[in-house]
Amino acid sequence: MAEGCCAKFIKVILIGFNLVFWIIGIAFLGVGIWALVDDRMKNVTDLDLEMFNTVTYVVIGVGAVTFVIGFLGCVGAWKESKCMLIMYSMFLFALFLAEVAAGAVGLIWKTKVAEEMDKAFADILDGEKLDQSPTGIQEAMSNLQGLFKCCGINNYTDWTNRSPGSKGATCSCEDETSKTDCERDSSNNWVYKGCRGKFEPYLVDIVYLIGLVVLCLGFVQLIGFAFTVYLIRNLSEDGVV
Repeated sequence: MAEGCCAKFIKVILIGFNLVFWIIGIAFLGVGIWALVDDRMKNVTDLDLEMFNTVTYVVIGVGAVTFVIGFLGCVGAWKESKCMLIMYSMFLFALFLAEVAAGAVGLIWKTKVAEEMDKAFADILDGEKLDQSPTGIQEAMSNLQGLFKCCGINNYTDWTNRSPGSKGATCSCEDETSKTDCERDSSNNWVYKGCRGKFEPYLVDIVYLIGLVVLCLGFVQLIGFAFTVYLIRNLSEDGVV
């Protein structure tokens, strides 16, 4: 049994902490899965931006591990099991180090989003028009153009065919009241400006937010680690082992 009022209080706090921790794991899983299925995000991942896809899968992995560790810590604190609490503290500290590293990389990568985008888009075009790219890429670009209200990677010239019914048809800006995001093409039709300027700030914000959240979660876990060590040190010898 936990000895002393302080140890009993820490036990209750630790149980509550791990319930929240468990919920955070579910939230991370939700965010990662959302990044794969959301209309905007799914089309971004379909473009095969290596950096962004890596961050997405890391978030899902962290969510799954956090979910399991939170459950382990909650049960260990409730049953006052030294074995489970020691395992929990080891996993928690390892996860803390991994999350601090991942969060730092996410914040550093924020400055490399433009570089990664340029590389990915260069690979997509490869000196050709979007019409000549694989069907999946054309679908993703067409959908993103409709969502972000933009046209092509650089501008409308990235498409050869922008006629109604084609993948490039979402470039048309004729129905827009405000033409702030539009420009005239070679035939004097209104089309949206290039997507590069729309994609970059959106991806920067997402990568920065993920990195910041992971860092904050890591430091919260460090507090949980300290509570766990305190509870382990104050379990009496007849506690469950």
